[in-house]
Amino acid sequence: MKLLIVDDESEALVSLKRLLRRAGYSDVDTTEQGKTAVELIRKNEYDVVLLDLIMPDLHGMEILEATKPYKPETEFIILTAVDEMQTAVKAVRSGAYDYLVKPTEPDRILLAIERAFERKGLKRSLKLSQNLDDDLGISHNFSEIVTNSRRMKEVLSYTEIMAKSGNPILITGESGTGKELLAKAIHKISNFSKGPFLPVNVASVPESLFESQFFGHTSGAFTGAREFEGYFKLANNGSLFLDEIGELPLNQQVKFLRVLEDKLVTSLGESTPKPVNLRIISATNTDIDEACRNGKFRLDLLYRLKSAHVHLPPLRDREGDIELLTKHFISKFSKAHGKSISSVHPEVFSLLSKRAFKGNVRELAQLLENAVLLSSDDQLTPKDIGEEFFPSIREDDTLLSIKENTSAHVNRVLNFTNGDKKKAAEILGISVRQVQRLVVAQKDSEA
Repeated sequence: MKLLIVDDESEALVSLKRLLRRAGYSDVDTTEQGKTAVELIRKNEYDVVLLDLIMPDLHGMEILEATKPYKPETEFIILTAVDEMQTAVKAVRSGAYDYLVKPTEPDRILLAIERAFERKGLKRSLKLSQNLDDDLGISHNFSEIVTNSRRMKEVLSYTEIMAKSGNPILITGESGTGKELLAKAIHKISNFSKGPFLPVNVASVPESLFESQFFGHTSGAFTGAREFEGYFKLANNGSLFLDEIGELPLNQQVKFLRVLEDKLVTSLGESTPKPVNLRIISATNTDIDEACRNGKFRLDLLYRLKSAHVHLPPLRDREGDIELLTKHFISKFSKAHGKSISSVHPEVFSLLSKRAFKGNVRELAQLLENAVLLSSDDQLTPKDIGEEFFPSIREDDTLLSIKENTSAHVNRVLNFTNGDKKKAAEILGISVRQVQRLVVAQKDSEA
């Protein structure tokens, strides 16, 4: 992100620039002169300009009005001691994104910059999406993402713009929405595409091994240690995808922050840091902003990871995509399992549309793979997906406990598979041993 600070007070310039550098913004220009500001803004492609109103030669409003028409995509944030509603309204009407009154909390300034940058990307993506023909699909860069949803297309258009910047990107969304798939697409679009794409599930790394796994270690660094470069070095000149970043232990977060700021990694057993050049893509399905408020996640690290923020909508908000994805997955799994399913009964789509799909696309894919495995015809029918697995509570239904409902559900699946526990386990998404345990537990309770 490229920023410009315009303020006639040198102390304010130095203080603000220091704040931005600490937050990870390294490309920052400054000027104390209004006329120089106009020249710089017209000449350069600034993402965000922090602009004071009271200047010695040109008023901040004059600077805004003299540059915004030439740089409509540049976002302006007014940062001034002038606390006047009339002035604030005029500034916003003239194209300013925000109006902050000094003294302003550092977090408020950083948040305004982040939101302004996001709005810039969103406006560009919306502009692009207006030119998208629904019949033409989406950019070839996202060819592995199956969608016809207008909302998803807008998200992907925005992502494509942000991906080319090389800045860290945070992907949020419910479990199963395709965050890793999007991360791979971001890697392919970026300048780091010739390097490796290394996915790491942060939650799966034991806390005691964090430093050695991410930073690496030399032979003999600890008992039985063999040399290991660590994830940061392994992803050098490529992209490191940190899934479930919200699970990063608090005592490790400052170390991650230093790597992002300094681009240097020191392995266990070494004294000399080594430079790394990589793109960080992170993802979470939890409310990481809430984690910051609760002191479980560092706000300064979040700012570094969240240079751009992409939120993937749940499947239920992707109009028309259930049918499209169903056809895609049936074709894919039919080929993978040697089946010849060529059509889908219309009732299947009706049944699927009634399901909540809390597991989103991942849940739909698993359900359809099981259906393909169970199908013995060239058409997928409601029987293959288990029509009885979409029950609706009627007024005459008896409400059951969780234990009773589980037993009833297992019985329905076993009846459907004619007692085949292996097939039942595939449908239920559990192991055969777990099915056996449930059956034994049910018999014991009946005895």
